[in-house]
Amino acid sequence: MKSPPILERVKEMARQAREREAEKLLTVKLVKEAISEAAGQGYSRVVIAPLKPLDLTKTEVALATVAELEKDGFHIQWEVRIQPDNTSLKALVVSW
Repeated sequence: MKSPPILERVKEMARQAREREAEKLLTVKLVKEAISEAAGQGYSRVVIAPLKPLDLTKTEVALATVAELEKDGFHIQWEVRIQPDNTSLKALVVSW
């Protein structure tokens, strides 16, 4: 059964919004900058979480960044975080 046109438009709008959020937070350049900053302070991991309760794990930006970081030898994990209002988000945890 084919989805109604409005449902498809809404799904696409949500996907695009998640991609825009991922662009602000999870590009390879931004994550590597966060890694360098954390390492410079003596940490062995960095946690990057969206401000909104969104799942960015399947965005093209996140998938490309994770692939690049794993290729470079970093350990990647997605950590579920429950917010005070009971919503959840997934934070990217990069360790070395």
